[in-house]
Amino acid sequence: MGNAEKLLLRKIACNDQQSFQVLFDTWWEPLFQYAFKVLQNRQDAEEVVQEFFIHFWNKRQELPELQSLAAYLFTALKNRLLNHLAKKKYPVTSLDTLYNNESEFSAATPLEQKDTESTLRSLMNTLPRKMKQVYELHQFNGLSVSEIAHATGNSEQTVRNQLNTAVKKLSLVWKAELLTLILCYFF
Repeated sequence: MGNAEKLLLRKIACNDQQSFQVLFDTWWEPLFQYAFKVLQNRQDAEEVVQEFFIHFWNKRQELPELQSLAAYLFTALKNRLLNHLAKKKYPVTSLDTLYNNESEFSAATPLEQKDTESTLRSLMNTLPRKMKQVYELHQFNGLSVSEIAHATGNSEQTVRNQLNTAVKKLSLVWKAELLTLILCYFF
């Protein structure tokens, strides 16, 4: 981190509102663009970034020793975005839908589709064993809910519940992976 950024942060820690305004003016747009890419909603992105800056000002005297101001700001905002997504319970696009309709959204080559399947299979390992089994039977073996219920000895409602929970969990993990990729893009 450069000397100018260190001085700016020291001034902010000492309640210098003009220095905070410089930080705000410099970082508002990049942080807003990042939030908008994640949330896909202008109002929510503005709200999260605004709340982030308020929180930053309120905690200005407790800032840790930073190696990179940019890394700190984007990481802190990423955490607020994840919290926002969890609280808002955004409608989650089913990973099944994303996977099955991938070609509608991009000119995905068979290699890209294979990479998506590989990523999805890897993310499935984060699920509990039984939930993973049910999801795999549905997603990759093409079994219906009733077929899975018969094969596993569970009720159809239990299978539906497990599938819904699996999709929600995988979507959150998928979004976290996406956020990480977006962060890597900026750095």
